[in-house]
Amino acid sequence: MSTQTNDLLPDVTYWLTLQIAKSDPGIDLEQVYQGTVELDYLYQVLTSKAQQHWWSTYGVELSPVTVNNAFFRAIAVLHDRNLEYNRSRNRAETDWVRELLHL
Repeated sequence: MSTQTNDLLPDVTYWLTLQIAKSDPGIDLEQVYQGTVELDYLYQVLTSKAQQHWWSTYGVELSPVTVNNAFFRAIAVLHDRNLEYNRSRNRAETDWVRELLHL
């Protein structure tokens, strides 16, 4: 069973990443990454949702370790993506886009 659990980690991470990214209202990833009450709330809600989703959809009981690892990987992925996006907005390579859009 542990092999199956490890095989599920990328899928659960991806699923959780999508859930976090599409949350409404949007989540301040900078605040969440530093650890807030919002992070605790997200963790409780989304890990529970993930376990319920995998059980009802695939008949698979996710281990708490898999869900925990997937959740924090998803937060890290989104935080890193957000940092990279913010960095890329201020690079010389994007100047032509700003000029084109008259920004």
